[in-house]
Amino acid sequence: MSDLTNLLSGKTSGNTESIGILSARNPDVQEKINLFSSICSSVDSKIVAIAASIVTLQTEIVSLSTNAFNVGCGTTVGATTIFPDSVKTQSYNLCTAGYDGESPYTVTTSTLSSGNIGVGTFLVYTQNDNSITGIGTLFESTSTCFRPAQGCTSGVCASFASSITTKQSEVIALRSQLSDLVSSSNQIKRERVDFEIERFGNNYTIRILNEENTRISSAITKIQSLS
Repeated sequence: MSDLTNLLSGKTSGNTESIGILSARNPDVQEKINLFSSICSSVDSKIVAIAASIVTLQTEIVSLSTNAFNVGCGTTVGATTIFPDSVKTQSYNLCTAGYDGESPYTVTTSTLSSGNIGVGTFLVYTQNDNSITGIGTLFESTSTCFRPAQGCTSGVCASFASSITTKQSEVIALRSQLSDLVSSSNQIKRERVDFEIERFGNNYTIRILNEENTRISSAITKIQSLS
């Protein structure tokens, strides 16, 4: 049985050597991954700031539409709920430094915020215009005011309409910037993924080889007890 145990012991030695080689590679791979941190954090910070500005504008539009209705402008009660645009960050399992498990491409999702900028695998931006669903038409002539006794005039309605239109234009401009930045963030993070895949491959292989060594050691013990 010595030839067999020697064969298995040699395999264990080879595995141990491979584990050492892979372990030595990981610091260099991690250093490459870390090079992406600054630019990813910078871009994501801009995204968080712009998304917050869009929410502010949406809030102001809802307030203007409600105030316009209150003095008799428009045909609806005005929007009362804010439905902000959203930017979600999605992360593959393998983006975690020590991950060595199954399903490396399983995704977890969270809202991008100042607390998780620069991390994750890619961003998903979703526009939401539900906030302006109830605004209706802000008429610009006295004859269309349904509450003239409460201060509704063509000038008042025109002012509300102009303010809302201006803010809507600002939202459109910010959305364009946001889309561009999300695209840029995803493009950069896509390049980082290749290094994260390399790190995961090293971690996964190390785990498998360690498990194999444990199994072989048990088999050797069994062989020796039977010989």
